[in-house]
Amino acid sequence: MNDYTKIRKTIILFQIWYNKFFILDVYLFMAEQYIDKENLEIIRERLWAISNKKKITLEDIQDRTGFSYSQVHRIVRGSNNMSVSGLIAICKALEVQPREVFDFEIKIPKHLPLRRDRKA
Repeated sequence: MNDYTKIRKTIILFQIWYNKFFILDVYLFMAEQYIDKENLEIIRERLWAISNKKKITLEDIQDRTGFSYSQVHRIVRGSNNMSVSGLIAICKALEVQPREVFDFEIKIPKHLPLRRDRKA
């Protein structure tokens, strides 16, 4: 094996090591998904109350949205995050405006001053 072959193998090994390290690095430092469980629970309680009041079942919502039953269940009764689009589709299926679902107050935390104000 000549010097060029040794150098080439070292470069390839370094590239393999580097790519694995980079992928691992990205994986380890990915931010967690933000889930506001407290307010999601309020939204889900409202969706469930509306569906019960109107006697619209999860199966009816499934038919009206085209979502799978498990997807409807995850949005209306689950505990994971939901998309805005999914929530809008459920509102349409329940024949209710989103403002009726979101008619509650949230806790607003005390934030740092805006960046433009901190630079001064």
